[in-house]
Amino acid sequence: MADMHDPLVLNGLRLRNRLVLPPVTTNFGTADGQVTDDILGFYERRARDVGMVVVEATAVRGDGRLVTRSLGIWDDAQQAGMARLAETIQARGAAATLQINHGGARCTPLGGEFQGASPSGFRFRPDVVPFVLDPGQIAQLVEDFVAAGVRARAAGFDAVEIHGAHLYLIGQFLSPLTNTREDRYGGDAAGRATFAVEIAQALRARLGADAPLLFRMNGVEEVAGGQTLEDAVIIAREMARAGVDAIDVSLSTLFVGSEVDGQRLLAASSALGKDRPAGAGVPHAAAIKRGSGLPVVAVGKLGEPQAARALGSGSADLVAIGRQLIADPDTAGKLLSGRAEEIVPCTECRQCFATIHRGLPMGCAVNGNPAGEPVFGGA
Repeated sequence: MADMHDPLVLNGLRLRNRLVLPPVTTNFGTADGQVTDDILGFYERRARDVGMVVVEATAVRGDGRLVTRSLGIWDDAQQAGMARLAETIQARGAAATLQINHGGARCTPLGGEFQGASPSGFRFRPDVVPFVLDPGQIAQLVEDFVAAGVRARAAGFDAVEIHGAHLYLIGQFLSPLTNTREDRYGGDAAGRATFAVEIAQALRARLGADAPLLFRMNGVEEVAGGQTLEDAVIIAREMARAGVDAIDVSLSTLFVGSEVDGQRLLAASSALGKDRPAGAGVPHAAAIKRGSGLPVVAVGKLGEPQAARALGSGSADLVAIGRQLIADPDTAGKLLSGRAEEIVPCTECRQCFATIHRGLPMGCAVNGNPAGEPVFGGA
């Protein structure tokens, strides 16, 4: 079975080892989605040891941004900065993957035609009114995702990841909780995957057979009526048929929040709670790997020895380390060189989430300077 030091080839793309920086939203971009020096510093530091960097959710449209300073790939003018970012990551030896996304009804309200886009009108936040997409609008969004993927490859990214997790737009289509459509975009798990399948198929057709393509999805949604692991396996099989090369398995821990206009708002988190054991998401990744036949990325507090166990057991082909790499950007190098005891641990305080949700650049209570050289114990 695999070891974290082993290389892996995904559709011709060689990864030097099995460690991944997953997409973590920084809010370090500009107001119009451009790459900044802080973005370059954040990724350069963390690309030094991992096999692959997946750059944070990058908007395929200006009206689909997650935070006010999300990165964007909806305009050709954004390609030059993206090329600098891809080159920065690759210069450190890591493969550069760009995650493309639309926030749907979970977007930050910055205006635009597709602000609040939704499969069934489910509301997530009090300041964004959802609207139900018609088939023509869905077709336009498919084209927007494809155009974004084409720009990403033109900018030099090695691979593209479609974001279907965490109840953003594609995830809203995948979830039985937020997709109650009765047309071909709804119904059972395979039907709810139609939007994602159309994006993957169109991207594969435009990018060619040799372009590595990943899909991020929830293994489970931890709320009554949410997506089950059985659903996830069916969805992953559909994505495999659509031409995806690997599945990046996350999860959503969900809860019902406040009420607006008689509707309860749903809040979603992509991180395991402090009370959850390390590696809790690995069984989901293993089930999706068995069911789809595709390589999988596992995530969820995977330090040493959990990362080694996930790879050694064959449960995962790659392991992602997110918040811990925010706290200590040298975590991967320390794991690979047998110096796990030197890792400066993440305290799971969620300051990284809290700052961006307040519209601020991502902060960290452990590392006072996530964008550059770490200042431990700062912020």
